[in-house]
Amino acid sequence: MSALSEKVHNLPALPGVYLFKDPRGEVLYVGKARSLAARVRGYLSGENSHPRLRQLMERAADLDSILTDTEAEALLLEATLIRQHRPHFNVLLKDDKSFPYVKVSVQEQAPRLSITRQVRSDGARYLGPYTDVRQLRRTLREIRRIFPVRTCRNFEDYRRADRPCLYFHIGRCAGPCTTRARVTGEGYRALVDGLLLFLTGRDAELLKRLRAGMEAAAAARRYEDAARLRDQVRLLETARVPQEVVAPGGRDTDVLGVARHGDRAAVAALVVRAGRVVGKETRVLDHAGALDEAGVLQAFLAQHYLARAGAPRRLVAAVEPADAGVTLEALARRAGHRVDLVVPQRGRGRRLLAAAERNAAHALEDLAARAAGRRARFSPAMLELQKALGLETPPWRMVCFDISNLGAEGAVAALVASENGESRRSLYRRMRIRRPGPDDFAMIAEAVERYWTRVESGEEPRPDLVMVDGGAGQVGAARRALERVATRPVALIGLAKREETVARERGGPLRLPRRSPALRALQRLRDEAHRFGLAYHRTLRGRARLSSALDQVPGVGPARRAALLKAFGSVAALRQASPGEMAERAGVPPALAARVAAHLATHPGSPAQRDPLRSPA
Repeated sequence: MSALSEKVHNLPALPGVYLFKDPRGEVLYVGKARSLAARVRGYLSGENSHPRLRQLMERAADLDSILTDTEAEALLLEATLIRQHRPHFNVLLKDDKSFPYVKVSVQEQAPRLSITRQVRSDGARYLGPYTDVRQLRRTLREIRRIFPVRTCRNFEDYRRADRPCLYFHIGRCAGPCTTRARVTGEGYRALVDGLLLFLTGRDAELLKRLRAGMEAAAAARRYEDAARLRDQVRLLETARVPQEVVAPGGRDTDVLGVARHGDRAAVAALVVRAGRVVGKETRVLDHAGALDEAGVLQAFLAQHYLARAGAPRRLVAAVEPADAGVTLEALARRAGHRVDLVVPQRGRGRRLLAAAERNAAHALEDLAARAAGRRARFSPAMLELQKALGLETPPWRMVCFDISNLGAEGAVAALVASENGESRRSLYRRMRIRRPGPDDFAMIAEAVERYWTRVESGEEPRPDLVMVDGGAGQVGAARRALERVATRPVALIGLAKREETVARERGGPLRLPRRSPALRALQRLRDEAHRFGLAYHRTLRGRARLSSALDQVPGVGPARRAALLKAFGSVAALRQASPGEMAERAGVPPALAARVAAHLATHPGSPAQRDPLRSPA
């Protein structure tokens, strides 16, 4: 028995945290468990065949454990150890660096206001992120008329020299660095507190506090202070931007939206204070491919909220996180107050959730677009389709197969494609079915196999989602065809015409809401495939009906047939002409003219063949 196996088998059935380490002692993975013995032994049993787990166990050489009194304490300790060691195999929470934050260094004696794109655990307050840095700078310039908080980096130099900067002289800084200013340390801290109240949307509370201070200053005959507070109230009332109340009541709430893209996931938290959305925080989680939405939420809650002292009193999410009871208990212990979780099904809360999910999807799209060098964004229909079908990534490119036939002969297959929900006509393809019909399953399989052979050879771009016109039978036939030629997995569904249900390979039929953008995108693609295939089938039938007796003459192709018909007008007129007249008027070789005359003399033909310009009955 190896040293690792021996340690695993000696673990007690108690709550705690376990750490897998490599031969050098570096931490590979940190986890928590209600029962260390039961949880960790599962790693050795091989029950979970996920590739990352296999890689972990191949590299793990040692195991360490820390016992705790409760599972909630284990969750708190797990979050601390993940932040400390940053293990390779853990789901890692990353800040969204693409947007700016407002930073207020409240840990300093004279706090500084600044803009940053990096959130650190340095004790400062970070507000945001914001989408437009130019608009943010413009807004902060106006706010500093009300709250003249310093922005300088070299504060200590100014204080030693007792010389204020230009911002003090123009009224944009209270001047805590100089004795010329009349602001005290307590007064400057009150300015900072007012700024934070304003930026977090608690301006009603701020106005109430400023008015009370103005009245107290006036009663104490400190008229200069009262006038300054009066001016602040007026500027604040002017600067307030009215916003619709989106959540009733005054409880602090964070609305958590989740989006997934391959091995990455993102969580966007809409910060709702005093019933209004006042900010947004977005975090990206790496190595999240093996987690479902509940697991992603649990990882976010543990690493985001347990990393700081404060937490809102209410969380709104689409699903309950994994280990919801333990997680909420740990959050309450960390924050010092109860934290409730709400899962709304309709109404205002559901609309806020949809907005948070769009923000999370935007963060992932931004990362993927910058990595791929493109600026395209996934449409809401593709994001909804990803969630409904449980796909790892939104389906950027989709293709749909449809079979069009009339009887046993003349069957054709049509393939249409869309990118981000928009038709891509340059990728449309059509083919004649070689297999005799009518066997819809066999014909679908032939079309899929022939097309996917070209995909594997690089002649056609690889789709993210394949759809067939039909139900479970057509889906099964298409999957068997893909298994014969495909080297990589691809999602496959069917869409039945009559019931408009989505046929999946796993699980029962899926019924999407009639007004769902995802369903409408699938319907448009399916209907376009039907139209394209039917048009091709009609073209082939028209060619057959309008075929001429000249088509059966060796040496007569489309050009010479057109020349003969143009010269004489019909096959009937050609029958009355001699070979010499044909050669002279149509410009064909005499030998060919002789063959045409001989063939027409021995093959009278049907009325439709005798006159190709006549419409078929």
